[in-house]
Amino acid sequence: MVAPFAQTLGSDQMNIYRRIASDISPNVADRRYSSRQPVNVDAHLITPSGNVVHATVRDVSSRGFRVKATYGVTIGRSLVLAIPGLPKYLGWVAWSYLGEFGLEAAQEISEHAIERIIALNVPVHPPPQDGE
Repeated sequence: MVAPFAQTLGSDQMNIYRRIASDISPNVADRRYSSRQPVNVDAHLITPSGNVVHATVRDVSSRGFRVKATYGVTIGRSLVLAIPGLPKYLGWVAWSYLGEFGLEAAQEISEHAIERIIALNVPVHPPPQDGE
């Protein structure tokens, strides 16, 4: 749910607000940092209209996910990420580039949940080389 005052902001203004809220300090050394863990985990996106779209989680951190999906996202849009066997994660699209996007989680993702997501990882195997 978006706060009432945020509904009146344009998407550019909302993105600036969220960036500043996440990284409040102008000193980079003081900003929150969370390491990303690369994964390849099947998931589903639940759109604001209730549609369910297949997605793949490409990395996870305590602040969110990098997601690959054919669904055309809009920066600032709220989405729910559903990973089988785990709670659903509400978040908003922080960035989007070439079929992938960052989903900033509304609540911090616990280390325990990150470990469970890593355990679901399906290794991506490179295509076989000639003669293999």
